[in-house]
Amino acid sequence: MSGTASRVAAQQVFTNRSDETAAFARSLDELHASLDAAAISPVADRVQGRRNVLTFYGVGGIGKTTLSHELERRFLAEAEAEGRNDVVSVRVDLSEEGAHDIETLLLRLRAGLGRLGSHWPAFDLALASYWARAHPGEPLQEFLDASPMVRRASRSAGLSEQISQNIGALVPEVGGLAGLAQRAALLVYRAIRERVRAGQLLAECELFAELIEADADYESLSFFPYLLAWDLDRQAGRGTRPKVCVFLDTFEFIDGRVDRTAERFLQRCVYLMPNVLFVLTGRNRVTWADSAVQGELDFTGPECWPNLHHSNTSSEPRQHLVGYLSESDAHSYLCEALTRDGDPVMPADVRERIVSGGQGLPLYLDLSVSHYAELLARGRRPGVGDFGGSFTAVATRSIRDLPREERDLVRTAALIDRVDADLLRAGQPSLPEGLIARFLRRPFLTHDDAYDLPHSLHLALRTAVRGADQGLPDGWSDRDRTDVAARLLRRLGERLGESAGRAATAQALALGLRVADSYGVFDDWLARAAQRLVAAGQWTEIGAGLTADAAGVPEYRAIRAAIQGVQLRRSGHARRAVEVLDGADAGIAPTSLTAQLVRLHLAHALRNHGDYNRAAEYYRGLLSGEFASAARYWLADYDYLNGRFATALAALEHRPERDAADEGERLRLIGHIWRVNARFDKATDAYTRAVALARTEGLVAAEAKALANLAQTTCWSGTVDAVTEAAVRGKELLDLVPNPVELVKIRSAESVGHAVAGDRTAALAALADTRELADGIGYRGGHNLADVAAVLISKLAGDLDEARRVRARLDDRTRASGGNTYWVPIMTTWIEGVDAAAAREPAVDWVDGSAPALARWARIGEGARRG
Repeated sequence: MSGTASRVAAQQVFTNRSDETAAFARSLDELHASLDAAAISPVADRVQGRRNVLTFYGVGGIGKTTLSHELERRFLAEAEAEGRNDVVSVRVDLSEEGAHDIETLLLRLRAGLGRLGSHWPAFDLALASYWARAHPGEPLQEFLDASPMVRRASRSAGLSEQISQNIGALVPEVGGLAGLAQRAALLVYRAIRERVRAGQLLAECELFAELIEADADYESLSFFPYLLAWDLDRQAGRGTRPKVCVFLDTFEFIDGRVDRTAERFLQRCVYLMPNVLFVLTGRNRVTWADSAVQGELDFTGPECWPNLHHSNTSSEPRQHLVGYLSESDAHSYLCEALTRDGDPVMPADVRERIVSGGQGLPLYLDLSVSHYAELLARGRRPGVGDFGGSFTAVATRSIRDLPREERDLVRTAALIDRVDADLLRAGQPSLPEGLIARFLRRPFLTHDDAYDLPHSLHLALRTAVRGADQGLPDGWSDRDRTDVAARLLRRLGERLGESAGRAATAQALALGLRVADSYGVFDDWLARAAQRLVAAGQWTEIGAGLTADAAGVPEYRAIRAAIQGVQLRRSGHARRAVEVLDGADAGIAPTSLTAQLVRLHLAHALRNHGDYNRAAEYYRGLLSGEFASAARYWLADYDYLNGRFATALAALEHRPERDAADEGERLRLIGHIWRVNARFDKATDAYTRAVALARTEGLVAAEAKALANLAQTTCWSGTVDAVTEAAVRGKELLDLVPNPVELVKIRSAESVGHAVAGDRTAALAALADTRELADGIGYRGGHNLADVAAVLISKLAGDLDEARRVRARLDDRTRASGGNTYWVPIMTTWIEGVDAAAAREPAVDWVDGSAPALARWARIGEGARRG
């Protein structure tokens, strides 16, 4: 233990918790007996109460994690002794970075189950369909390799090969896992969906078709455990029922938080997999069976979880309070932990003193054993006076006995969830490499090489270190902790780099935000990482385990608000997004990157909500900062919305583009300008180039937008087939990347197309749909598009009074919002002619002059009348 040659043998000791191990064995037996006896599998009968959760809870340091590991070890050892190869376990520590991410959790479950065999068709095909839509252009293999825990689990099971085999066998045209990386996402989704709709694929799996058709988001994904359970049931139908245990440790990191989204997703997983035993260990009793939590989670009350209710004291699996070790168990532990020639090293009086002070707390005993070994390594003969006292006293003693440099290292390790030599060196840059390497071999540090940061202190010890430190002469002040935490945070950002993948970015962000929240430090890389995830369209929950208000770190609150605002805006709730973002940068320096991030997304939300004037104010305020390029683009858009077309075109021509996504946005805005100037040839050219660029780069969302715009252009041609073609292609892509705003645009284009072609019935139907969709998502701009179609329809019917009423309504709305004001003179050409339109205010700066542009629009109105 000390690294010094010695006849003393140290070993890990598990004190036999007979009640807990017996409860685990009974839980397995009773769960499988009920599954075998069930007339209808509880997987299919989703109303049955669930009896698949075994809970061990108790205070920190009581040995819950050790118990969990020992139960898993015995579970697998017994299976090996019996020669069974249909027994698997999956372990998830919920304190890990990214452990709350439903994608990561499901892939770890699938990898674990893959050790039972390769046949998991329902889940694998649904995953392929989901991944194609949720991550267009991102290879699944890269995601599997990005997370250390997923990588280790997937490689041990050959997960990539299994998924390829299932996809290739059932839908050969997809091309297996490689197809997810190399082929267009639309083709993957289409191939699977068409087979499902034709009833040719897994029709007997009740929820399969519904989940294939559902939106590709976390809400839908959280129901995929049903598919795993269904596939597992099929495994049972081919012979002996497999035994599967999922061990969820440190459950306190997920339960009872103010935002219970992560717990809700995980609870769905447990409920939908009733043929799997979930073993939960944490500090708190699980409250799922309590009626008081109804409404916060999906499945609550004793009907759903009969064995978890506090009234159940006998049926297994159930909830168990993990107690302190008995005196005899504690003595046995100390006798076995350090031995010489098979005999206990610790004298009886020392053992008695430790047992008396520890009161059966296993972590207390661990620290006392480490302290004893350290004293032996120094050549001392430990005595009774060296032991006893409170847990904090033991922690203090353990720290005090370390050399001064190592005391600083243990304080550094206590500031953050996980460390390695590089991070410790960042925290203590003056210390030599050799000393850090020796420190990492200390027994109070746990090691798991599956992580990029493989070392950690026990959570209870991390908490105790700060209190213990106060009694030492060289103890750190709050300022010392803050300074070291800032160095750790800075180094995390440097390690991340600009080219890091999504999974690595999300994990680093979660770890960094916990440091920021705990010690009142911050670094701009956190804001950049958050924006990187936003730009990639990823909604991985960040800040897991942080306090709800994070009172000491306004930057954290601001980033959280920015993420929430983006989620709301992109799901069509622009008004709510404005409410969340407005004022979220309070208490932050206006020039800080975090404040700019909030204002950028507030401007986007205001624009979606139809408040173009206020959005423009925020964009102007960002012109000198990191988001200046985005601000200039949206100000050009603001010029376009207000009819300053020449100004907007000039800005776009001289705007440097950073990537393909930027160039696509530029082409689309150029197309908008030509479209409202009735130069449909130039608009079509710009949009067609944007479609081609997006398709080449795999930017499905951008391609869907460009196709919606193409439909808005072709609708003026009077050829319904042209608008229909673009609309159909756009809607197909919006199956992959749902965007309700673009659906409003497409439906309004169809209304205009039918109006121009003279089909009043079809035009009215599309018009009604446009308004309904716009109202459903709070998109006021959708009513502007609907009004344009309404005026054409009224003119077609010869009802000019109604056309004037709609125009007046649109005039009021666009003047108030500060955008789309050019539609009023366009409509006027249809109602009263070009001269009247040219005389109307506000004036419009048409690209090639007022007369030619208005004449082009007037001809469209005349065509509509003739039709």
